[in-house]
Amino acid sequence: MVDAGRALWRPTALQLGVATLGLGAALLVPIAFSDPNGVDPYLVRLSGTSLLMLGAGLALAGLARARAMLIALASVATTYTLLSAGPRVIQGVFGGAAPSGVAPIFWASLAQALLTIAFAVAARRLPAVADRPRLRLALPSARAWLLTAAGIGILVLVGLAIPATLLGREGLAPVALARDLPWLAPACALQAFAQEAQFRGMLLGTLERTLSPGWANLAQAAVFGLAHLAIAYGGPEAPFVPVTFVFGLAIGWVAQRTGSLWPATILHAAADIALTSTVLPGLYGL
Repeated sequence: MVDAGRALWRPTALQLGVATLGLGAALLVPIAFSDPNGVDPYLVRLSGTSLLMLGAGLALAGLARARAMLIALASVATTYTLLSAGPRVIQGVFGGAAPSGVAPIFWASLAQALLTIAFAVAARRLPAVADRPRLRLALPSARAWLLTAAGIGILVLVGLAIPATLLGREGLAPVALARDLPWLAPACALQAFAQEAQFRGMLLGTLERTLSPGWANLAQAAVFGLAHLAIAYGGPEAPFVPVTFVFGLAIGWVAQRTGSLWPATILHAAADIALTSTVLPGLYGL
């Protein structure tokens, strides 16, 4: 009876410990981030909730089939919170000694990419073999590289066809581009890799275990669009959020078609670099 009681107590204690840590993080971490660093407490609470759900999925045998999905969702919430908090935390901790300009964005993007890799490793190890997502990390074929080049060409043509005034500015600022692009371009590439690993790797790869390719792609694109809506719900980017759903659908099709995450990552990086250097400065009056 004593041994049976101990066997019952151990998993119960683990579940209580996970729940306590998750609730504590959800309640206390936002305070640490919102003052003095000004990070949106909503984002951190979302991360705390996703980690709490993941902890329950890892602790409860009945939720074992949901582990891959919970890992994918936790990777989206927590790594974006890290990306959002990173530059402000760097400035808050280092003060005048912190990197100037957009350099902190690069370091926060690197941290986001590294944490995403950790989640991807967990997604390939913690769920049962039958539930593990296909991450599509293999190099693509030569045909896929041609498709990638064509996609970048289409992005450039679409960008040139849109009037500059519609994007909130009259033209580019070469001085600002020369100053910021050496940091922003690698940062955009790292963010693109992180998001592709999250949405078209872990999430799409998990959904394809139970859905047809078309429905799985539609579902991940919907989550991709909703995630951007949660980020930009109140800012000048909000009118562009529906475009992210279409882009997520297209880039998911590219990942499925090529069987590799890298063409989608390159296309995503190209789009982000274009948006960061030409569209966002106009929307925010920079």
